[in-house]
Amino acid sequence: MQNMEKINHRESTVRQKWVEYLNHFLKNRMYLCILLLTAICAYGYKVTNVTIGIDDTPSLYYFEEGLIAIVGRWVLFLLNKVISLAEFAPFVTDFAAVLFLIAAAIVWSALFYSVFGEKIPMTGYAYFAAVFVSCPLISEVFTYFLHNGIAIGYLSCAVSLCCMREWQLSIRKQRKGSGLREKPDCPAVTKLAAAAVFLWIAMGCYESFMILWLAGLVLLLLAERIGMETVHCSGRTKKSEKSRPENSTVKHCGMEAGIFAVLAAGAAAALLAILLRSLMIAVVTKVFHLEYLQGEAVQRSVTEMLGWMVQTGAFGELIMILKRTFVLYGVFAYAYLPIRIFVLSAVVITVVTLVRVIRGRDLWALILLPTAYLAAFSLLFIEGKATLYRSAQFLPVFCGYGVLLFVYAVWKVTAWWERKTQKSQNSRICRGVRGIAILVLAVIVWNQCMDMTKWFYIDKQKYDAAVQTVDQIALDLERDFDTSKPVIFTGNYEIPYSIVKDAYVSYGDSKYYKMKRLTDLIDPDLLDKYNRGSRGVWVAQTPALSVIDWGRYAFDSDAELVKFFAMHGHSLVACGDIDRYAEAEEESLKLPEYPQDGYIVDKGDYIIVHF
Repeated sequence: MQNMEKINHRESTVRQKWVEYLNHFLKNRMYLCILLLTAICAYGYKVTNVTIGIDDTPSLYYFEEGLIAIVGRWVLFLLNKVISLAEFAPFVTDFAAVLFLIAAAIVWSALFYSVFGEKIPMTGYAYFAAVFVSCPLISEVFTYFLHNGIAIGYLSCAVSLCCMREWQLSIRKQRKGSGLREKPDCPAVTKLAAAAVFLWIAMGCYESFMILWLAGLVLLLLAERIGMETVHCSGRTKKSEKSRPENSTVKHCGMEAGIFAVLAAGAAAALLAILLRSLMIAVVTKVFHLEYLQGEAVQRSVTEMLGWMVQTGAFGELIMILKRTFVLYGVFAYAYLPIRIFVLSAVVITVVTLVRVIRGRDLWALILLPTAYLAAFSLLFIEGKATLYRSAQFLPVFCGYGVLLFVYAVWKVTAWWERKTQKSQNSRICRGVRGIAILVLAVIVWNQCMDMTKWFYIDKQKYDAAVQTVDQIALDLERDFDTSKPVIFTGNYEIPYSIVKDAYVSYGDSKYYKMKRLTDLIDPDLLDKYNRGSRGVWVAQTPALSVIDWGRYAFDSDAELVKFFAMHGHSLVACGDIDRYAEAEEESLKLPEYPQDGYIVDKGDYIIVHF
């Protein structure tokens, strides 16, 4: 009975502690003001402007028929059984997603506060949250309907890591002066299980959150090493420890073993989350009778994706994947703002960590640094291709982490200088340096909000152009043809270059020559792989994709394009005969392209519309 009371007391204390962490931010007006203003500026345009893009038309197929569940994204599927999600409702879903992102930013702030504490001022945490929320790379997936549940995923992932953090602290309890750890009790195991469950939920939104979780776990361990200030071993304490502040972190000799324990526990939690995911897919498939969709699940399974590793020439393919990753997440920093911020953050993280390695003779920090990057890009080893921007959920957190370390370094250096000089003039200089640092961060957040809004505006322009196109085609069909016949769309529709020009770097641009010189150091033909004809180098990914062109090929037919017509009041009939598509493609070779006269032709049994 007494043991149970102790356990309940400990659990109550844990909850109280994290409530205090959250209240630390929720009650700070400056933090909330910066975060909320950033969210409004970054997402205000998207929330108030309706668009329909790629993957939006088959929402009923995904959420009602269950395709989204069969591939492992069961969270939104089950939510749709409780609240209506399948019907297209952009404002409500977009607004809810922004609220979840704000909540996620606060929990992530609390998570890093549990490591750094007051060593980083509130301003640092505020700009961490602002940079995280406004990262323009989020727009790559936010333009999709329901955004693949990434907002819920970010929140669940942060809560999971909070549980891991508590598990880590529970096994690191020190017996006074001995350096030995107590055995983990039942609540410690519960925390580990809770971490796995919340990770399972995050993966149930988008599988790539496993990557963020792994990278986040390593970043927390790295943050601990960076935040350490004193070292003591064998029960002897250095003189500097006697005067350390209450919130300072102390390195103990037993902590290295703790890192192994955390990594091992993290692997166990990740494995449990993967097993729960597989179990959930099986349960959902059985309960909702989704067996007929299992072919889609096989195509998207981890086993199927890993198949590239056993194929002939796998090593050469890996080298090419690494080259492409270097281009996407390095070279494109010249032209794409979120990658530029990521590179700058990576520089800050690397420099601050190396300073810690040198000054603290910390080998573990040196090991954890490349491990964090390896975890962040581990998806490429699974998929057999460079990680797409819409799957790079780790990047906003990495950028925010770079902000934290930037503020930490500036404040630490200026505080050291103030202590050393003890002159009022130098104190004013230090305050000026801190002010400049905050101004730099404010400029970054401003530019991110501007960039995010730009991509949402481009998405709206794309949509308006697509609507204008389908309206004109429907008018021509309804005026001159029998629309009860099946329609087959051929050719390729291209978004007007004037709309999506920012998604490309033209060959005459100075940025192109800079990127070319850098890639040529590795492979002279590397940058050419991203050339898109006369348009230039394809930099931003999702903004350059067309709902019309996607609708022609999705699910091996143009049925989704016909749905897009229907969503705008035009009733057409999709062709159900796959053999007719090859026939139509051959016939269309001699047809003029839309909008030239003769781009529509009646073939008797069906109608061809040629782009």
